Amino acid sequence: MQIKHVTGVALGAVALATTLAGCSASASVYRTVSPESFESTVVKALQKTSDATPEVDCGDEQIALKDGDQVHCDVNAKGYDVIYDSVVTISAKSTKTYSVHVEVDEQPKS
Repeated sequence: MQIKHVTGVALGAVALATTLAGCSASASVYRTVSPESFESTVVKALQKTSDATPEVDCGDEQIALKDGDQVHCDVNAKGYDVIYDSVVTISAKSTKTYSVHVEVDEQPKS
């Protein structure tokens, strides 16, 4: 009976290793936020410099709030189909708060 149990465990480990082959995982030591939350922060920053209501799309992945990191987001004015690239620089001086600086390209994306 003992041999069958060890064999079953070994086969289970082989099956698990085969299932996980090719998979990768990563962890961030930085706080992350959802793209929707980050986009909201970008919209607020843009509204401080313009009367237009911007629409922002920063993708679908969680965003690590690492000081100095840059995130590319698509920006357009609500109601228009012209999309501009923007570079959003993260300023995270603590683990609880962050701010952004947004630079929108002068020319629309082609």
